[in-house]
Amino acid sequence: MAQQLNFEIKEQMVSLAGACFWFWNSFHSFLESSGVRSSLYQQYPKGTFNKYEVMRNILRVLDENRETETIKRLVSNFYRLRNAVDPEKLDTARARQLLEQFRETVGDDPIEAAIKERQREKTRANYESSVESKAARNKRLSDLNKQFQEMAGTNELTPQQRGFKLESLFFELLHLEELEHTKPYRTPGREQIDGHFKFEKFDYLVEVKWIQGQTKQPALSIFDGKIRGKAQSTRGLFLAAEGFDDTSINKFSGDAPRIVLMTGEDLALILDGSLPLFDVMKAKIDAIVRYGEINFGARNIVVA
Repeated sequence: MAQQLNFEIKEQMVSLAGACFWFWNSFHSFLESSGVRSSLYQQYPKGTFNKYEVMRNILRVLDENRETETIKRLVSNFYRLRNAVDPEKLDTARARQLLEQFRETVGDDPIEAAIKERQREKTRANYESSVESKAARNKRLSDLNKQFQEMAGTNELTPQQRGFKLESLFFELLHLEELEHTKPYRTPGREQIDGHFKFEKFDYLVEVKWIQGQTKQPALSIFDGKIRGKAQSTRGLFLAAEGFDDTSINKFSGDAPRIVLMTGEDLALILDGSLPLFDVMKAKIDAIVRYGEINFGARNIVVA
């Protein structure tokens, strides 16, 4: 609706005021339910004004004051009427005819139309926000992938420096994936933990290494001891950039394994956007639960 009330609609509403209401209490209740303040309609008392005159004056004041929301509510309430409010005193056939003509003139219930428009605006805003958020996320993931490739291609870092950088990168990834996590910390017993995150119903301690060659059994044994010293719901994720040797994999597979292994190759597939971290974790956990396999490769998801 335009800000000023359409003349034809105004005249129809004036007619409806007399055609649909006989009792003044009904008429005043209708006005109040539409947002018309009592101080306004009380300026036009019964005995001095009839209902047609009251409605005409109210619409004039609302229109002059640009009280468009109240006008919309009046239009909407008339739009929703299907018969006279006081049918025992009025010509119901005429009231229904006038109401039908009014609905045809108005076209749509202005309140419902406004709600639908707000819903459309909200949908548009949510879509635009999601597009922007997705673009920002993809940009951040691309930056992390670039960092990872640079780390892999340089010889200027010591294994310890490379490990620290990989650890930091992994927790940036957890943050990007909105997984609850804790960065490196020490337990009260001064035990060093490379970090922790929550995935589904379990807590995962984190161990990160980037050494020359594959990670061997002693490193996993130490990590396994840290896990088994915690609650039964605690598992571990061991990220080793250059993977694990067969001895360590065989040692910790099979009998109630609690360690998920992740390699640099797995991480690369996540960082380049081929696979979400969520899917990789789900596949690795499923392989442990079903087969006791702790080193399920993310590449197998891509192939499948």
